[in-house]
Amino acid sequence: MTKHIAQLLLIIVLCLAFVSTGPSLRAGRSLHRAVSSPQDQSTRLGQLVEANIIATHAYQVLLAKKSGHGDPACYSAGGLSDADLEALVAHQSRLLASDLAAINAWTKGRKSSFDPSRDVDPILAAPLKISEHAPVNVFTEYLRQHTGAPREQIRAIANLYQTVLEVERDGDLLQDEFRFYIALGLPVYVGQLKLDGSDSAFLAAGRELEARTCPSPFETTATAWQIAGRKIWNWGEKNLHLRDENVLARELLQEPDVKALVPEIRAMPAQKIAIIGHSFTMGLHWSSPSSFVPIVTAIFKMENPRVEFRQFSAGGLTASRAYRNFFKEALDWKPDKVLLVVMERTDEDYEALRQFGENFRRADAKVYTFDNVHDPEGANPAAIRRSMDVARASGMTIIEVDKLISSAPDRDKFVSLDGIHMTEPYHRLMAKEWLKFLVGAREAKLAAE
Repeated sequence: MTKHIAQLLLIIVLCLAFVSTGPSLRAGRSLHRAVSSPQDQSTRLGQLVEANIIATHAYQVLLAKKSGHGDPACYSAGGLSDADLEALVAHQSRLLASDLAAINAWTKGRKSSFDPSRDVDPILAAPLKISEHAPVNVFTEYLRQHTGAPREQIRAIANLYQTVLEVERDGDLLQDEFRFYIALGLPVYVGQLKLDGSDSAFLAAGRELEARTCPSPFETTATAWQIAGRKIWNWGEKNLHLRDENVLARELLQEPDVKALVPEIRAMPAQKIAIIGHSFTMGLHWSSPSSFVPIVTAIFKMENPRVEFRQFSAGGLTASRAYRNFFKEALDWKPDKVLLVVMERTDEDYEALRQFGENFRRADAKVYTFDNVHDPEGANPAAIRRSMDVARASGMTIIEVDKLISSAPDRDKFVSLDGIHMTEPYHRLMAKEWLKFLVGAREAKLAAE
């Protein structure tokens, strides 16, 4: 009997132990699956960054093969076919287009619909080695030497530099990478790592990087590295909304000459204003936090949203291409006013400029253009005079800014590092002058002169 009692007591103790410890053990396992450690999260972030780096390099290997430029040792396909390399590029496209909230949850070990086996694992498994002299690895080492940032942070910024050096994909792939890394909480420009953001600092870094970098299918000179640094810094601040059109709009609204216009801005009746223009009108460009068109648009959104703005824009936009691509769409929008900022290079362009003026006028839209926006690529006095003659003859109103730009105290800072596009001081001046014109302040001034 005593033996049976002892066995029964042992069974009871074991049962109680299971009841008391079982749920907590099961909860512990569930918690481990649900929430990853910082080390696990870092590893997953690192996998995502490396996948982007490898796929970007795959594209650049293809670029080297097609162009015939680049060190074969740096841009070796490693036995992969062109189709294999293109497949890696396609995986990256799908990865960057994935649900960022789901990816973010996956990096933290939370329940997520994101499946890394679809697009991350195939890239990471590719036998594609990247030389230590390739730009992405050279810049990684530079940041490792100059910052104490974690590796995945350094590699994320290095990937952005790797992409921007190509130049051709900075309007699509690069911007997708910015969105991707920002959503994951990774830094996207060196200012977040406490490095200097001056042009001179970028050039000094460029000289150091040029010496280490292998020949590539794109420029890797000290100047190219300098411009890459400025691009990533400006786009980083813009994408993080530290300096964009809204920030500049709020700053301008605090300046006395713009603040004085607020009553006139608020009093303007509802109307539609179309802008058809080249890169000087586009907020996406790297040379400034934004251009004068989005800045003025932001001011009206804050002070008088009844005035609508719509942009029809493209880089290097000539009058003839603008007419073919945007005229009908802009006309169908039925604007009250149209601002043209396009280039005239051929007789076809001058004819298109004439058609813009005459056809919008028939639609009861007022058309405006600037006398000279100081486009460095179009600094031909005879061509500018011809453009103004055609504009006037077709019924356009000329907004005079040439003298103001030429005499501005900081005009030497207007042209960006590439010698083509314009910096923030230029766009602040243009925003003020166009804003004054829209509210009628400049008309009164011109009439009094």
